[in-house]
Amino acid sequence: MIRSLHALRVFLSVAKHLNFAQASAELHLSASSVSRQITELEKELNVALFTRSTRMVALTQQGQRLYEEAAPLVTSLDEVSDCLRQQKEEVGGRVSLSAPWWFASYFIAPALAGLRDHYPDLTVILDCDDRVIDPNEGLHDIYVRFGRLNDSRLLAKKFGAYEFWLIASPQYIEKYGEPKHPKDLHDHRLLAYRFSSPHSSWIFDDGASQQRIAMQSPYLLTNNTESILHCALNHGGIGLLADHGVLNAVKRGELIRLMPNYAITPNRFENGMYLVYSKDKAKIKRVKAVIDYLAEHLRS
Repeated sequence: MIRSLHALRVFLSVAKHLNFAQASAELHLSASSVSRQITELEKELNVALFTRSTRMVALTQQGQRLYEEAAPLVTSLDEVSDCLRQQKEEVGGRVSLSAPWWFASYFIAPALAGLRDHYPDLTVILDCDDRVIDPNEGLHDIYVRFGRLNDSRLLAKKFGAYEFWLIASPQYIEKYGEPKHPKDLHDHRLLAYRFSSPHSSWIFDDGASQQRIAMQSPYLLTNNTESILHCALNHGGIGLLADHGVLNAVKRGELIRLMPNYAITPNRFENGMYLVYSKDKAKIKRVKAVIDYLAEHLRS
């Protein structure tokens, strides 16, 4: 029998991240406390939940089963707790939000700054991760997503839209020349973003036709947009980034927007920004409060 819900929450956090340090940061516990909770839970259940090495942490078969079975149960307990609070017309408890870390840093965190003034009993857990996590897994209450949404099991509140801008530093352009046409990019250092399913090309649309530039051997291929930004700022090449991420640098003259007469995208020309959540989460008062608050503040 599992006697401690706290220990179970610690296990779920470690299992989600497969990293004790990240679980420690998420739960605001010391590393030794996280390790101790896992050890005690393993002793209590008389099974090994993780295999550990200096390089990696992995779930055992028993750990995987516990994770799959326990995660929805803990979510259900949280929802019951929230329902009890709603009877008292309170908004309190924990809301978990997942967003790309660069967007979370520049936009979500500032938007959350005043949330406590409205809901003093509310705690937001902001998980900054560039990985695309399936919202149906239920690890978080709210997800920030960009682009087209196809899953009818989910709800989405749109809070804005964006464009992709092709950018480079003035120093890079002075040294290598300014591309005027998509085909000119074959002679340049390209800084490309890699999703879990890599983009294989950039698409250029001038209103009359579309052209694709293949990303077969970019100078830099990364799953971190901030790396592309800093590489471009340090004259490393030409990157394709969302306008809200580079607008200030362009205004300061640190970057130049290239080929502004083209609409450009690495995937589809459907660049909406959304708060995504399940239909069940939409019924929870604390989650709905955060969704409505963020949607209002992010639109501005």
